[in-house]
Amino acid sequence: MSTKTMANRSRLAQEFVETGKLASLPILDMHTHMGPFYGTYLPEANLATMIATMDRENIGWIISAPHSALFDPIGGNAEIRAAMTQYPGRVYGYYAVNPHYDHDLDRDLAEYDSIDGFVGFKFLPDYHKYPLDGDKFRRIYEFANERGLLLLSHTWGHSPYNPPQMVEALARKYPNITFLLGHSAPGESDVAIELASRLPNVYLELCDTHRLNGMVRKMVDRATSEKVLFGTDYPWYDPYYCLGSILFSGIEDEDMINIIHRNAARLLPDKAKRRKESPS
Repeated sequence: MSTKTMANRSRLAQEFVETGKLASLPILDMHTHMGPFYGTYLPEANLATMIATMDRENIGWIISAPHSALFDPIGGNAEIRAAMTQYPGRVYGYYAVNPHYDHDLDRDLAEYDSIDGFVGFKFLPDYHKYPLDGDKFRRIYEFANERGLLLLSHTWGHSPYNPPQMVEALARKYPNITFLLGHSAPGESDVAIELASRLPNVYLELCDTHRLNGMVRKMVDRATSEKVLFGTDYPWYDPYYCLGSILFSGIEDEDMINIIHRNAARLLPDKAKRRKESPS
């Protein structure tokens, strides 16, 4: 049976084509940003505009690290705290870490448990030119492992700073951390998929990788749909762009539901004090 024929069987795809919306299933987005980014124009980077798009496209909630936090963790982490306060149950946050930035990590970790909405940490080893297994991250790994938190790390193929093999060693050392492979290591995605298929605390994340023809189907076939997470990099991509790559990938509706909603709903509740009830 051809991929096209299989895609046409999808109730979810049919609903979207006929109504322009996936009203029956709230979308849960595990990888977003917010706010301006230097050197480019993002028309939907304003938080209020993002919320309006979430309402229009039936996005239940997002987990975000503001663009500012990628380079200035003091300002950026304050920005996500404000967003989580303004939109409880709609916006959750990653605490972003820049290993080269001098800020009071001890104070922030001491306050972490008192802040509603944080679900884990965000690393960008390739951006910061600092390895994922560097000693400056050790305290955070220990902290996250004690609490069973999420850790979303940028991963890119053939990088000395965040290769999939480095994730494997960390995932084995810190089994209570849920490691999310941001972008799923383009260029070495086969290695990332194999890793997620073997380790229970390693997940693939679709942000940017979903645009590669056949990638969603490959992830589901080799790692199962229970190990694939919906992520968009919004506001860089409209969430519907990623949604389309899932709805028309030729996988079964149950697999789509896992990716679009169920996996994220399963991972989030124990990670954030404040949460919005959503159907599973």
